[in-house]
Amino acid sequence: MFRRLLTSSLVMALFLTLIPTPFANAAAIEFTDTVQAQLNATADRAGGTVRGKLIKQYDDFKSERKKAMDWDDRISSLRYANEAKASETRKRISEIDKDKIRKLEDQLQAAKTKYQPLFNTYTALNKQIAAAKKLKDKTLSKMLQSQAGGLKLLVTLGREDIRNKQAALTAAKKEKTSKAAKVRSILSEIESYKSKIKGDKSAISTPNKLMTTEWKNFKAAVKANESARTSDTLSRLLTLSGQILTKKKSIYSHEQKIESIIARANAQLK
Repeated sequence: MFRRLLTSSLVMALFLTLIPTPFANAAAIEFTDTVQAQLNATADRAGGTVRGKLIKQYDDFKSERKKAMDWDDRISSLRYANEAKASETRKRISEIDKDKIRKLEDQLQAAKTKYQPLFNTYTALNKQIAAAKKLKDKTLSKMLQSQAGGLKLLVTLGREDIRNKQAALTAAKKEKTSKAAKVRSILSEIESYKSKIKGDKSAISTPNKLMTTEWKNFKAAVKANESARTSDTLSRLLTLSGQILTKKKSIYSHEQKIESIIARANAQLK
């Protein structure tokens, strides 16, 4: 029983560590009915222009929090799409000119197979010619040389055909390597934008933490019906929220750049 409880606790702890930071911060700020009622009471008590200001500040902050979550969704959607496309593009690199190269390999192998009996016969004749010369058999040597002479042109043409097919295959492989290097070079541009995204995410962490603190201050102020303090905290929350929104828009822009890079890389594979 104790072991099961321990295991469950460890699993839950691991699960909690995997919860993304944006969601954890979002959970810390909840626009509950209680908070709304306290804000309304504080605004009504203040009256006049202060009342309208407090309500507008609060509504603006709620709106910006919603925008922040919307940007999170857009960023996540585009990021996952980019990762899937980039992965597929990298797989396609190995497929560059695959059919063309296989065809050239088959043609080269077919030529080698076709001409090998001819080459074997020509080699055997030349060995026989050498043996006949050692035996000083001029008649046999002359006959064999005549046969070899008749095959020499065919052998030369066969070797040239093989050389041409080998050259075509080598050129195709070189071209594939060049194309692959170009695509990889384009994809390498993604890293600079990933670095920028990392920087933006890091920049968001500070206002996120400050926002959590300011939200606590806001709830304390609104609960105590302190209109001036409530307005001050809402003002700071709006400033922090604006900073976060700016960075999220920047992250989305970087993801769009990555999307464009992947599209350029794919254009090279057509």
